[in-house]
Amino acid sequence: MAAPSLPRGTIWAVLSLVCFLVGGVLGWGAAQGGARVQRIWPIVLRAQILATSATLSLVATWRLTSAGELVGPLALAAGLWLMMAASQVTRGGRTAGEGALESWAVSPNSGFWVVPAATAFAGSAGTMIAVLANVITTAWSAVAIHLMRRDAPIRQRRATTWVDQSPILASLLGLLLHLLEAAPGWTADVLTLAGPLLAFSGAALFAGSVLHPHNLAVPRSSHAFRRWSWLAAVRVVYYVVVATVATLTSSTALAVVAVLSGLSAPSFQPIQLAVLYGYRSEVVVAAVRWGWLLAPVGLAIAELVR
Repeated sequence: MAAPSLPRGTIWAVLSLVCFLVGGVLGWGAAQGGARVQRIWPIVLRAQILATSATLSLVATWRLTSAGELVGPLALAAGLWLMMAASQVTRGGRTAGEGALESWAVSPNSGFWVVPAATAFAGSAGTMIAVLANVITTAWSAVAIHLMRRDAPIRQRRATTWVDQSPILASLLGLLLHLLEAAPGWTADVLTLAGPLLAFSGAALFAGSVLHPHNLAVPRSSHAFRRWSWLAAVRVVYYVVVATVATLTSSTALAVVAVLSGLSAPSFQPIQLAVLYGYRSEVVVAAVRWGWLLAPVGLAIAELVR
């Protein structure tokens, strides 16, 4: 008698978890590599942008089949504009670039957490929603990166702009390919494999950036914790509303992705971008430290909703 096989979602969940752990250990090891590793870290960060974010944006846009697929992802992406507005209005004496970085720090970890988790809890439908939302947010991230580069404490070379903005450029290329011809079958495999691969690369660079001397030198303050707390509360409330509407309209996959977005692990990019651009943001450090408290709650509720 053949042994029962594990559900596909369970397999991807376990694989994503393993990739997170392996990537985190690799990132920790890189952080112990001394000054040489620290010098090349910006190059590694930009290579990751090209290898993962840009590739995913191109493939997901290429595979669009109808405008109706964008309704849910648009609602998810709108939450990031809300976070940007809330952060900019209340940034006080901070630059617009630091305000953009703070808004990113309190936004969902759409690429490296929500996509792998959506794959595990909602299958291909959840993956597609999460990936499309991630693609739509390339417009938001392009604005945020422009502000961060403009106000960066470390002067940025003009030649690096195309790398930092490659996700939105890849989205435009994917849209052009979509208009020219249908996406080939192998692009579906790219999306399926994206979850574990993003988990691995994201965890590695996240861990390495958290332990980078630049971020270790940033002080921790009660003000930063309070600012992170109320901005995170705005995020949770918004995505709870989206999840509720999705549930009432029987859009289970969208409800799962909304829950994972609202109760997300901290975004991996801000702590990396702080190193890349030279920002010493207490809010980013607070988000990295406290944001993980929300993730287990999100996973538990996603299990109930699916």
